Amino acid sequence: MPGTPVASPSRPRSALKRLPSYKSLSFSTSKLSLSHVTPDPANRCPPNKTDGSSRIENFCSHPIKSTSSGVRRLLRKASHSLRFTHCNDTLDGMKGDKCPGTLGDGESGIVIDDRDNDCFYAIDTTVARKVREFFGASPLFGGSSLIVLLSVDFVKFLPPEITAHIFSFLDHQSLVNCEPVSRAWMAAARDRHVWRNVFRAEHGPWKSKPGNDWKRMFKVRQELNLRWTQGRVTAKYLKGHTDSIYCVQFDDKKIITGSRDKTIRIWDIGTGECIRVLGQGSRSLSPLHIANGDNATPRMSSPDHHRASVLCLQFDDEILVSGSSDYTCIVWSVHTYMPLMRLAHHTAGVLDVCFDKKYIVSCSKDTSVCIWDRKTGRLFRQLTGHRGPVNAVAIRGNLIVSASGDALIKLWNVDTGKCIRDFTGHNRGLACVQFSEDARTIVSGGNDQDIRIWDAASGECIKTLVGHQSLVRTLHLDSRNRRIISGSYDQSVKVWDLSSGKLVLDIQRFHSTWILSAKADYRRIISTSQDNRTLMLDFTTGMKDLEVLE
Repeated sequence: MPGTPVASPSRPRSALKRLPSYKSLSFSTSKLSLSHVTPDPANRCPPNKTDGSSRIENFCSHPIKSTSSGVRRLLRKASHSLRFTHCNDTLDGMKGDKCPGTLGDGESGIVIDDRDNDCFYAIDTTVARKVREFFGASPLFGGSSLIVLLSVDFVKFLPPEITAHIFSFLDHQSLVNCEPVSRAWMAAARDRHVWRNVFRAEHGPWKSKPGNDWKRMFKVRQELNLRWTQGRVTAKYLKGHTDSIYCVQFDDKKIITGSRDKTIRIWDIGTGECIRVLGQGSRSLSPLHIANGDNATPRMSSPDHHRASVLCLQFDDEILVSGSSDYTCIVWSVHTYMPLMRLAHHTAGVLDVCFDKKYIVSCSKDTSVCIWDRKTGRLFRQLTGHRGPVNAVAIRGNLIVSASGDALIKLWNVDTGKCIRDFTGHNRGLACVQFSEDARTIVSGGNDQDIRIWDAASGECIKTLVGHQSLVRTLHLDSRNRRIISGSYDQSVKVWDLSSGKLVLDIQRFHSTWILSAKADYRRIISTSQDNRTLMLDFTTGMKDLEVLE
């Protein structure tokens, strides 16, 4: 008869009676335990629900009425993404081609990352086909027997793709609470593809490699975030410059600084030793003399160097660009640290530089912004419109943002050279600006002691961060980790939450003079000041398993 359960040779009805009821699982954000509850016939799925979507929704809403609101809400959200097309009174129609099944809309649930080569979601199949094959393969799952199936432990019956999709809507604490239920639940809750989604939802994009232990990575990252909140750091000073250090940038291997002493220094980030000096020096020594004592001078570069203070710099895997009070920029090779070309057009000191794959952008005391062709060094366009020195500049795609002593932020179109929008709100001159990687957010700071977060599209000030007691000299926008790092003439470095605007960490005890530059990544802050020293604050000292994040 239609709707009558038919026993499967491999799974008899007697075995179905012995299965634990899914309704007997009691969720809690603090503890998950089994409690045997007699099913209430009044809570069964209504027979007048005729489409597959409603049956799936009842499946996820029926057995979790007594759970915590957080887990209940997440599981219902998961159920709403499991949408089947409208069929007949039973789901037997899924066997045919006239009623194909669809799962989600491709924008939620399990995210397929083609770079993750061993991801089982990337095989030549779809979740929808799996569902049709699973429910259509045996008469046990036709008609009203599906309701019986959906009232038992779904982890044992649903395909792993569906289970992983449902679990991906839970937060990390709920996943941990699911582990003690059974071995099947433990395996599902520990699935690394589920934890990949949890990690990325909490911490943003991260490089994916086959075999990543995402749960372990999440645990390490949580501990690291706690250290940032508590300010648990170890400090190390890099000494070598003989005057104020105006700029700094670093990566996993090196730190590069520029100073008023007219030199650029390259430091080993692991040992803290200076391994190269680009600039004028009194003598040129072999690299063998680098580690022979504090009085030894690292090997000098060629005579083609800056002849005044190095005020700004930026580097990538190919080039280093530095700007100076000598009115010029020098493009260096990062591989050989030899100068490639000098960019000369400004009529005053170059205060900031930035670049992408196509252009190099510089700004100056002469109130202009110059755009250069990265490959040839040819001047592509000069932007004019500011009424004061342009102290900071940033580029994203065909957009450039500049900040000036005239208290204005300007957004420019690279292709046309036209100013798209002025951002007004600061009442004194600006010293620094940052542009988010997605070109949606601008962060600025200056002499009014405030930090402002702007919507790049509308020009609206979203938040104003108040806390510094003097000029905000430097900013670093860490979009991936949702942080803003600021340095001020009040001798403090502050860490702010980008989303809420709240002050996370206030570092005041390491610098005794004006802070001129500060940069950060997920594990350290590096800042420079007038005291000729570069400070490295490391939040990872003594941490175990840190290599899983690198």
